[in-house]
Amino acid sequence: MAMHRHLYLLRRLVEIGYTMLIIVLLSVIVGLILAFPVMWLWNFIVGKFCIADAAGTCTSYLSLRINVFQAWALNILAGILFGKTSDPAKK
Repeated sequence: MAMHRHLYLLRRLVEIGYTMLIIVLLSVIVGLILAFPVMWLWNFIVGKFCIADAAGTCTSYLSLRINVFQAWALNILAGILFGKTSDPAKK
């Protein structure tokens, strides 16, 4: 009887762990998919900056392009900074 109880608890722990793994993997996939538009928009808007000399002519370019993982981190930081508010008046 005790063996049956231990197997039940072990099975339950494995199911919970498996569910948590699926949730983490799905949120990683969704986060990466949502990072692509951020990357494309950032690279389109910011992309290159012209470094001008004293006469105002462009001498070189500064590339500020980001990859998808940097865009993903930017999404996470924006979510932390501008995420849900805890204003009780809105409830």
